Amino acid sequence: MDTGSSIALLIRSDTPSSDDCNLAEILDFFGVPWTALTVSEANGGNVASLTASHPQFSILTSAPCLAETLQPCKAGTLPAWLAAAASVFVYGFQAVDPCRALLRQITGDPEADIRGMDAWPITVSVTDAFPEMCGPMSALRIQLEPGAADAALVIRDGGELQSIVGAPEGHLFAGFAYSGVRFFADASLAMVDIRERAATYFDVKKRFAGAVPVVMYLKWSFRDVCWTASETNACLIIDDPPLRPRYGFLDFGELLQLANKQTFATTIAFIPWNWHRTNRDTVTAFRKNSGKLSVCVHGCDHTRSEFAARSADLLDRKLKTAKCRMQSLLNETALDHENVMVFPQGAFSPEAVSALKRHGFVAAVNTEVAPADDASNETTLADLWSVAIVRYGGFSIYTRRYIDHGIENFAFDGILGKPCFVAGHHDLFRGHGSELAEFLRQLASLRWKLCWRTLGDAVCHSYSIRPDGVTIIVKMFAEQLRIENMEAMTRRIQVVKQEPQVDSLKDVTVNQDVVAYECMDGCIRVIVDIPPGRTADIRCVYHKQPDAFAHSESVSYRLGVAVRRYLSELRDNYGYLFRFRV
Repeated sequence: MDTGSSIALLIRSDTPSSDDCNLAEILDFFGVPWTALTVSEANGGNVASLTASHPQFSILTSAPCLAETLQPCKAGTLPAWLAAAASVFVYGFQAVDPCRALLRQITGDPEADIRGMDAWPITVSVTDAFPEMCGPMSALRIQLEPGAADAALVIRDGGELQSIVGAPEGHLFAGFAYSGVRFFADASLAMVDIRERAATYFDVKKRFAGAVPVVMYLKWSFRDVCWTASETNACLIIDDPPLRPRYGFLDFGELLQLANKQTFATTIAFIPWNWHRTNRDTVTAFRKNSGKLSVCVHGCDHTRSEFAARSADLLDRKLKTAKCRMQSLLNETALDHENVMVFPQGAFSPEAVSALKRHGFVAAVNTEVAPADDASNETTLADLWSVAIVRYGGFSIYTRRYIDHGIENFAFDGILGKPCFVAGHHDLFRGHGSELAEFLRQLASLRWKLCWRTLGDAVCHSYSIRPDGVTIIVKMFAEQLRIENMEAMTRRIQVVKQEPQVDSLKDVTVNQDVVAYECMDGCIRVIVDIPPGRTADIRCVYHKQPDAFAHSESVSYRLGVAVRRYLSELRDNYGYLFRFRV
């Protein structure tokens, strides 16, 4: 179809199951309008008036519900309202006779069957022939871990059958036509609960069923109403190195050559303690290549779990010290930094996130997704699927991944609309960066619009959009948003940002001019008109906090930090000789 569906009809039993509720949550997450109908309501003919007012609709239902809905129909026919659907998504094919009979009916294969997944590991293949649905996951082969998939559909290949995700055991996701309607059969027995608490990153190798097929389908079928991203912003983030010609396996000259060859951007997560330990030529290279090389803030002293602290006073002092040191770096070298925090060791507390907001940071970027130590974990799977986690004080924590997370996870993030942030340390450049270069080639080969930017620029360009008549709604995550109008006419956008602490907000500015905004339901909203060929720089400005005193730590503490930093550098530069851990 040329256009996507505008509404989802969720067909379910009289008493909604947990999977019905989970599917509704996923629809809400993507911004898909939906309405629920029971099987009795659908068979009673009450659906006709509803579908008449929504000519572009698709149906989502479980196999048992669809089997019950089709029971009164003659073989090879569909109810008139169902025949008008743009497409039908069916999941939950249980290994029972009604589901087996339904599968045989809608596929036209009298021997179609449902097979459980028993042998592991299982390698699944995503088709390369349906990029509109599979996007950056097209053509990938993914080795799933035990439990990641629960069933496969054994369907005889025919002219109408399209395997979207296949495995030796059968089809995990397939499309075909029945009675003139496009059906998509998902072998997943259940839908993932995106309200579930998450202690670590989402991994499609562990959670494929109930997640990947439905996301692919929704982003394709409801592409005109879903929250989406116009591009995938990318950045390589290297933790810890001081600005010297070489650090461990990292040679900045080689990095710049590789960046010029493969066209990527790198941000160094710079430890503020190192501000006075820089090399003039290395700093000059950063200034001359500001579109490819930058630095952001990596803690303060980089002591263990320093930003997992719960004390607001301590955190304010840490941030005051870190900002003073980064200002000293600017004064000494004329090298500015990006106002983004990467937490040392990934450890953070909810109080640290709020402190970043108070001190004017734009965002945080992190590998860990849940607070450390004894802090309550409120992070959900929905947060991990979002562009950024905004669970803690409305301040954005963008997630990043290591190469060993696998190309399939970066690709799934791309379907979700998340940025592509690659994390690493100096050892990523072992063998002159050959492993990194190969991974970057894999990223470049995926079917997406990948835009490499330095980290601060990338987070400011990472947002979600969806049309709303003549206005485009933009969901803002970082405290700063940059959006360009490449069209020939003025573009009106409505910017929406979650803001639970509205009393702390002083102003909203557009290109440094204060503008009016409204607060509603824990969000701020502002209307912005962007002339053709222009950029809108939108910022949230918060009331300044009273200056905290910079660190006046004890001599023993300062000595301990210095020893830790020097030993860390010895480990990274001469790790094959030293076996200690710091």
